[in-house]
Amino acid sequence: EKRLARETTLVDRQYTLPDSRVIRIGAERFMAPEILFNPSQHGCGDGVGLPELVFNTVRRSDIDVQMNYFSHIVLSGGTTMFPGFSSRLEKDIRRLYLEKVLRGDTSRAAKFRCCVEDPPRRQHMVFLGASILADSYEQQPNSQWWITRQEYDEYGARAVERLISTKLS
Repeated sequence: EKRLARETTLVDRQYTLPDSRVIRIGAERFMAPEILFNPSQHGCGDGVGLPELVFNTVRRSDIDVQMNYFSHIVLSGGTTMFPGFSSRLEKDIRRLYLEKVLRGDTSRAAKFRCCVEDPPRRQHMVFLGASILADSYEQQPNSQWWITRQEYDEYGARAVERLISTKLS
């Protein structure tokens, strides 16, 4: 579809803006989300893309939970609403696992379970999660799952490490 958008106007889409102007978007529809996957190829610095960030984060966690994390990746937020986002992310994570963990051994790749879930209401999941979290704070303000301002001032962002089971370095 991406190649088709570059070469023809077949996959162009028209959008009506709030001021009633109509614009036509073609290849740009694919370029925007592609930056998330390959930022360095689009002149956006030398950082790694989202698939590698997710892969590296899971690999830094305890070995006992890594397979469980790989098989339960849940997308949330409006940026994940691009068509094909979840399948592309899953494909790229599988490729990284094959390259970096299995060292190209395709015979073992079939045992690797990776599932990127994309719930239909994921556009608003961040807000819903924050609402639930705020409500739980109201019910238990002194819980061990909260970081106080004093604790943050003393330790900075490292204060968060006690809440998660990954090896941050």
